Amino acid sequence: MQWQRAADLARERALTEERAREVISEIVASVNGGEGLRTFTVRQWFDHFRKIKAKSQGPSTAAKYEHLSGEFLDFLGPKAELNILAITSEAVRKFREHREASGLAASTLNDDLTILSAIFNGAWRDHVISNNPCSAVEPIKDRLSKKKRRKEPFSREQVAALIKTAEGDLKGLVMVAFYTGARLNDCANLRWRHVHLLSKVKKIAFEVAKTGDEIEVPIHPALEDYLLSLPTPQSDDYFLFPSLAGRRSTNLSKQFSRLMEAAHIDNRDIRKRGEGAARQVRALSFHSLRHAFVSQLANANVSEEQRMELTGHTTRDIHKLYTDLKLEQLQKAVALLPTL
Repeated sequence: MQWQRAADLARERALTEERAREVISEIVASVNGGEGLRTFTVRQWFDHFRKIKAKSQGPSTAAKYEHLSGEFLDFLGPKAELNILAITSEAVRKFREHREASGLAASTLNDDLTILSAIFNGAWRDHVISNNPCSAVEPIKDRLSKKKRRKEPFSREQVAALIKTAEGDLKGLVMVAFYTGARLNDCANLRWRHVHLLSKVKKIAFEVAKTGDEIEVPIHPALEDYLLSLPTPQSDDYFLFPSLAGRRSTNLSKQFSRLMEAAHIDNRDIRKRGEGAARQVRALSFHSLRHAFVSQLANANVSEEQRMELTGHTTRDIHKLYTDLKLEQLQKAVALLPTL
């Protein structure tokens, strides 16, 4: 009888996709103890997936999923309220083209595909969809060499110029980044309780905002001298750099760019994010101080294991992107070969 009603609606051209699903759900419910088909809109599934994964994902992974989910749902617009079965591989390709048009690197676009695939794969495993629309979308090749597109480390001379030019809290921010390899937000939001000048091994110990990991870095004598020159705080909860703490990273990055200009440091473009000079991605940024930290240690023959411990890197592939060995250091390595 339910199939007949659906057929009648079809003849009257009144059988919408939604109504067809309702009919099937009613039939299933009538023979399944009252439980019909589980259906999700795209938005509902993405929200559902985020909740079930909240406990198993680290903070940085959860943030990536949250960000990309928002980007994808915004791209879909009203279609985000359609049944998740309506999403095809073509929709995924168009989303990637939309992201590529904004100038994102191939590695970022492939990461997008990996995250989306995981979300849809969850729906497939849960029998919400019959196939993953991302499985038909191939990763794209990076047209630029890794050396051309990756961030560069500052040289010793460039770091010295930055420290000499910077004033106030910004000077301390540069020194902490170079001598600890910490990221921008972690440096800007350090508190005095993170600084241990009276311990057996003087160190800065803090929780990495990106990963939630605990990092301990011994304090370099030059950084110790600078920290001791600062006014004594009234409380260990006071920020090291109160004028910079709590500010958005984009604002801090712009301030650092102005410092580079004042220090007369040339900065080349490595790729475009879109139209206009303001959308350029530069080879040098605040993060290049982290690259400099790793590269200086590598060129001083500090082992990879120790460097990864200091930076909190968990994979060698990621760590290699931060390591820039000087040709002179490689020359020393080649010179170890025997003369035949």
